[in-house]
Amino acid sequence: MTALVQRDVLPYWRAQEPPAHQIPDGSFQVGITNAAGMRVGTTWVSAVRMADLVTVHSTTRLDLQGISNLMPFAGDLFLDADLSYDPQGRLDGFVFRMETSAVAARIKGTRYDSEFACIAQIGKVTQTMAMDAELSRYLGDSFRPFTHLENLHVGQTWRLRLIEPLAMLRGAMEFSTRLVKVERRETIRHAGKDVSCFRIETEGTVAWADDTGRVLRQEVQVPMLGKWTLEDEAYNDRDRLAAKKAMMNLREERHADPAG
Repeated sequence: MTALVQRDVLPYWRAQEPPAHQIPDGSFQVGITNAAGMRVGTTWVSAVRMADLVTVHSTTRLDLQGISNLMPFAGDLFLDADLSYDPQGRLDGFVFRMETSAVAARIKGTRYDSEFACIAQIGKVTQTMAMDAELSRYLGDSFRPFTHLENLHVGQTWRLRLIEPLAMLRGAMEFSTRLVKVERRETIRHAGKDVSCFRIETEGTVAWADDTGRVLRQEVQVPMLGKWTLEDEAYNDRDRLAAKKAMMNLREERHADPAG
């Protein structure tokens, strides 16, 4: 029992403050490839800062057919997320949306003091749950756990809350909590240059962030889908707009289908 507590409980108790969550204004793009090196998707992220609020919006487009033949349907899967932060950098609210040809899902979380009240609409099913706000200061999805990590130091640990998009395909709202640790400094090859980075690890994921906090690469082990590599790349707004249009068309087609 002592060994179990030391391995699985104490690290969570000893987790430190998460790194500063001041995502700089602007837009960036992440390319997603599978273990075979095949392009399977793209994520576009933008941050907008106003007087009393910072909103981080992301859109991910995934080619289900290119990802796995185990998926229940072909075509594209879209993930849309809006995360709002107060002037102190605390997560104040979030909305996750998923669009496919077969099902749509939306999860909204609103902060009330020490908890987030979450409402999920997955297909025709509505679910509710409450989450501890302190454990949800860092929120992402299991396809792309990290967005921006500032002011890191080796040995730093914190807790990360992740939403599970594959669970939404099964009609469920699921979050997992993982312990994150900055393991060491490491040099990686990125955009034709050697870049000194912090190596960040959590269950199923290794990420590399440069000294500005930009996450240059992530290697993510996705259940049933294998290992994905997410790499920072040049931003293309035309592709982002095309993805948003395709997502809206998919939604309209599904609404027009009497069975949808």
